[in-house]
Amino acid sequence: MNRLGKHFICLSPLALAISSTPALSHDSALPAYLPESHAPAGVMADHLHQQGEWMLGYRYLRETFSGLYSGSHKTTAAAAGHAGYSMVPTTMTMEMHMLDIMYAVSDSLTLMFMPQTMSMEMGMAMTGVSHDHHMGGMGEMSGMNGDGMGHDMDMHGSHSHGTSGTGDTVVAGLFRIVDNRGYKLHGTLGISAPTGDVDLKNADGTFVHYGMQLGTGTWDLMPSLTYTSGHNRLSWGAQANARLPMQEENDSGFSFGERYGATAWGAYRVADWMSISTRLGYTKQHDINGHYNGPHNHASPSDLQGNYGGEFVDAALGVNLVPQAGPFAGVRLGLEWTNSVSAHYNGYQLGRDDGLNMSLSYAFD
Repeated sequence: MNRLGKHFICLSPLALAISSTPALSHDSALPAYLPESHAPAGVMADHLHQQGEWMLGYRYLRETFSGLYSGSHKTTAAAAGHAGYSMVPTTMTMEMHMLDIMYAVSDSLTLMFMPQTMSMEMGMAMTGVSHDHHMGGMGEMSGMNGDGMGHDMDMHGSHSHGTSGTGDTVVAGLFRIVDNRGYKLHGTLGISAPTGDVDLKNADGTFVHYGMQLGTGTWDLMPSLTYTSGHNRLSWGAQANARLPMQEENDSGFSFGERYGATAWGAYRVADWMSISTRLGYTKQHDINGHYNGPHNHASPSDLQGNYGGEFVDAALGVNLVPQAGPFAGVRLGLEWTNSVSAHYNGYQLGRDDGLNMSLSYAFD
């Protein structure tokens, strides 16, 4: 299973835009609110605000996974069975809901606060290959009704289980580096606080899969550098970012690997109230360090640290909408569909299908 969406971390998962208007614009009659002045919906920490301005926003992410992969190739449950696993994941859906609250202390410094909730649902199936030394993993089959877990099982040895609750909380500062007529450049320094659970267990007392925990359990450093520019109806930009655990292990004995990402996009204003965008993103994530410090299963790939992380390239198509008049003037809605272009998975993991990013925000002073 893959956790990139969760971190995104997206912060998944999770680009760029212009602070308030494109860096270069020569339209004779600009709309009151430029739809292309914000990044695609899948990008966070993309713009600053003017001194004293607030922004209240809501973000939603949904990602789906299916099919079993090893490295860059699709594989089978039987192959995983012969590799020593008695069960494999078959599908997964991950959803994130996040508040996006920003306040500009000055024209050069904007503060950001982002609490979130997470939910994940995974389907599992038997590989058909018996392994006596993995019988401890049958704890997965015994029901998951405590600690926010749900469980359904059929007579063919397949079942589904899920987790949900509060995720990690991000606090960040966005600071301006360059702001001229040609381009804009700003940095972001964020900290992710470990407010999400990392000790969720199955009904038999064993830890759930690493990737089904709701947070990282560590204090993480989240820096990024964002470049944006534009001309007339066009805007474009690029961002480099990272998520770096600042602790060797969390209270459950492990830490998720470092994640590095880069993304670039372009947008075009097709109407005063709408822009369309394309985006390409690259992510590299290391596998898990450490090990659960309590009872846990080794029955499926999702139970082992080496089956997390990899290198991924995604493409996205998006639209930004902002009414120019009426009661909803200035309310921004961004929608973005993402899909995997290429992927190289560490070990055995579910394949990344597509995803949906949504952002809704309103700025005021």
